[in-house]
Amino acid sequence: MRVQPAPPTALSQEFWSAAAEHRLVVPRCNQTGRHFFPPELCVPGTASTDWSYVPSAGTGTVTTFSIVHRPPAAGFTVPYVLAVVAVDEGWNYLTNIVGCDPDDVHIGMAVEVDFEEIENATLPVFRPAIT
Repeated sequence: MRVQPAPPTALSQEFWSAAAEHRLVVPRCNQTGRHFFPPELCVPGTASTDWSYVPSAGTGTVTTFSIVHRPPAAGFTVPYVLAVVAVDEGWNYLTNIVGCDPDDVHIGMAVEVDFEEIENATLPVFRPAIT
């Protein structure tokens, strides 16, 4: 079992709609080309609201992770890996690493996006990259 994401907002609806189609998108400043996540009203560090969602290749590298052995609530399957992935376009994503033994996850590991269907949503997750 995974935690259900918060209901989509006006800012996040496009992200979740794309995920339901197994596509990963990310906010990008239309003036500087800088990617950022999560979506915010203004581009972080600016007063600009001039941004839009763009496709992400969905490849990156694990920068930090934790193997969770104690379920945070009833119904969770443990162990699972919670990680920060530095996505190749220059943004960070807090996600689960799936498709491998948790003990095989390591900092610097190349990963690629996958999608996990849960009760009422589709979650972008990452798995070891196929090389």
